[in-house]
Amino acid sequence: MSKFTSLRTSAAGSYLGLYALSAFTTGMFVCVLLYHYFTESLYFTLYSHGDLTYIYTTITWVCLGWLMCLVTGIGFDILPLIHGATPFHENAMRQFLITNLAGQVVLAISTFMNTEQKILEFATVGISFLCLSVLSLGGPGRRMFKESKRRKGEDEVGIASLIPGVVFPFFGAIILTCWLYRDTAGMLELGRSIIIMFFLLLTVVIIISHFNRRLNWEVIAPKQVGLRMGVLFLIMGMHILFVFMAGREATTDDTLVVDMRRATLSLALVWGFLLCNPLRVTRMALLNGGMAHSRPVFAALWMLPFCGFHALNSDASSLNPAVPGYASFLGTSALLSIWGYAWYLHEDHLHISIHKRKANLPFLTSFVVSFLAIQLLYWDLSNGNGNPLFFQRIWAVATLCGTLVIAINFVRMTIFSLDSWHKIPMFYGRYVQENSVD
Repeated sequence: MSKFTSLRTSAAGSYLGLYALSAFTTGMFVCVLLYHYFTESLYFTLYSHGDLTYIYTTITWVCLGWLMCLVTGIGFDILPLIHGATPFHENAMRQFLITNLAGQVVLAISTFMNTEQKILEFATVGISFLCLSVLSLGGPGRRMFKESKRRKGEDEVGIASLIPGVVFPFFGAIILTCWLYRDTAGMLELGRSIIIMFFLLLTVVIIISHFNRRLNWEVIAPKQVGLRMGVLFLIMGMHILFVFMAGREATTDDTLVVDMRRATLSLALVWGFLLCNPLRVTRMALLNGGMAHSRPVFAALWMLPFCGFHALNSDASSLNPAVPGYASFLGTSALLSIWGYAWYLHEDHLHISIHKRKANLPFLTSFVVSFLAIQLLYWDLSNGNGNPLFFQRIWAVATLCGTLVIAINFVRMTIFSLDSWHKIPMFYGRYVQENSVD
């Protein structure tokens, strides 16, 4: 028996439960928001008035909840195969599933409380569970970093492949700390910026991994990834610093700190776009008939510069300056990259030829409409129009439709799928062979 038999048995397929949990909790999240929207509940009133406390809970719910389930599923499934390590155990996955589900359920319950104090008390419990679930990934992430048998110069994604796992414990601890000290000026702004920057990092890593590793397009030389990611880290760190300073400043005036906050966010998004070598990706994806690829991941790449434009062009006098950059990024590029990569990975497990994979047109159409609505919404706001409700509704409805479509499809393809499923996903079997030779 090969020494990698246990690796293949314990790692492969573990993503199915996490995908199913993400689909279930995504549906729960959408249903809860729809209920509050139509009933105009206390929670909806507080959220719609732009209270940062409730925006923070919602972003945490989305990013550390059902999106993190997909990210974790991807990591549990393919990273052990790529790096020839066994950092994940069944208990670790079960612990993450239980605590993450508990956090999302408690956050859902919190929205139905009839007083603001009760909402915040339940939200504290829910956010604590979510952060604990992320903290539980710190051990496996650290072991992966130490036990990896793949030299950084040989890895198509370079050091970027292991960075997210290493920062998981710091990420969870900081998000929880910012919430517990939310009465201190600047703490909620700090936590929100860290969440967005972490998902920008994930988005860039996913895009590079898809085109560089999965498709082997060689859009970036592995030895260049470290330097480019270092620049991205520097810009992201500057943005987080200026966000905290602006939060401490607590002003709606167009000060230098506010300008730098918008400029660094825009620069981070644009550099993330340039880092991925978009011109080479586009030539290979579209010219001469185009090579097979994930359309959502490709779209996620090209939405980054538009998000950067909205970040730079946001109105400094609004209650939440720089929110356009955050909202457009999280609602388009981040969602599409994670969902597209997760979908492509499952099709790899089904061993479907990359030339026969079909685009999910209802899903893509929903996000194209959502993306266009974002452009028109922020264009109106930048021109001083004070009634953007029409485009807001189109954006919300299109995003919700796309979310429901992808959630239903994740349930269908993981729980009710009748297709032949394989433990080792297509393409990734070569890593098992390389590790077996070593």
